[in-house]
This record gives sequence, C-alpha cells and structure tokens, in this order.
Amino acid sequence: MTDHGAAVSVTKKKECLEFLSKAYAMVDDPSTGSIISWGFNGDSFIVWNLPECRRDLLPRLFGINDFGKFQLHGFKKVASAHLEYARDDFVKGRPELLEKIAQSFYDKREKKMKPLRDALRNCKKDEDLKVTKEWLASQERERRDQVDKDLLKNADLLLLSISREKERRAHALATFN
Repeated sequence: MTDHGAAVSVTKKKECLEFLSKAYAMVDDPSTGSIISWGFNGDSFIVWNLPECRRDLLPRLFGINDFGKFQLHGFKKVASAHLEYARDDFVKGRPELLEKIAQSFYDKREKKMKPLRDALRNCKKDEDLKVTKEWLASQERERRDQVDKDLLKNADLLLLSISREKERRAHALATFN
C-alpha cells in the first residue's frame, strides 16, 4: 500500500471511530432519552421521536438527517414495534467495543478497496506503457523525418554539384573549341 493509501485508510478508520463514539454518546445520553435511547436489552437503540431526531440530533451531531450513514456503518433495522437499529458489539455499557467495530469496518473496507487499488495500479502501469509506446513512436517519427530531411538536403546538394559540373564542362568545352 502506498503511503497515501495507508494515510487514507487510517483516516477512514479514525472517522468511523469518531462516528461510532458520537452515536454511542447520543444513545447513551439521558438528556436525549425521549428522542433516542438504548433498546430494552442494551444491544440496540430505539428512535422514539423520529421527526425531532431528524430535525435536531442527527444534523447537529453528524451533519445528516437520516439513518443512511448508520446503515453504512453496519447498523441494521430490527423488526420491532419501534424504529430500532442494532449492530454487533454496539452494546450499552461497553464503549470499549467501538474500537472493535471500527477495526471490523476498516478491515471490510480494505478487503473491498485492495482489488480496486491493485486495478488502479495496473491501469497506471498500462497507461505508463501506452505513454511510453507513444513517446517512442513519436521519437521514431522525428528520427525518420530528420533522416528524410538529411537525404533531401544531400540529394539537393548532389543535384547542385552535378549541375555545376555540367556547367563547368560545358564552359570548358566551349572555351576549348
């Protein structure tokens, strides 16, 4: 992995952990309990007041107004009478598990991204090869053009030399007679 690729990956893992930490704090905050709180078993969260959550909490904390980003981070809707989401290791009283979730998210992302990075690297190699071939072809054209110019110049000089030699002989013949 390139240094840039490693830096991007570390940044993505950090962003994931920040998102999860904010989500955990939001769900765990007693002051938001009427809007969103832990599910009955502590392994999910329930949105009690969706309009207020979309209008106030999500934009303020995440800059979003729906739960799409939660789904990107592995949260799934739970079949219940309420709007409820769960994710493995997102558990009440266990904030230390957020690192495990972030690592899992990172690993899955890397598994998907590695073939793409490899394909891009190969494309760059193919593009480099194409550019090199084009450059070599242009150099060959320039060399041929120069050879053609040199041949024409030499042919012109030869014709001029022949013409002068004819004139000299004609002049010598005229003075000889």
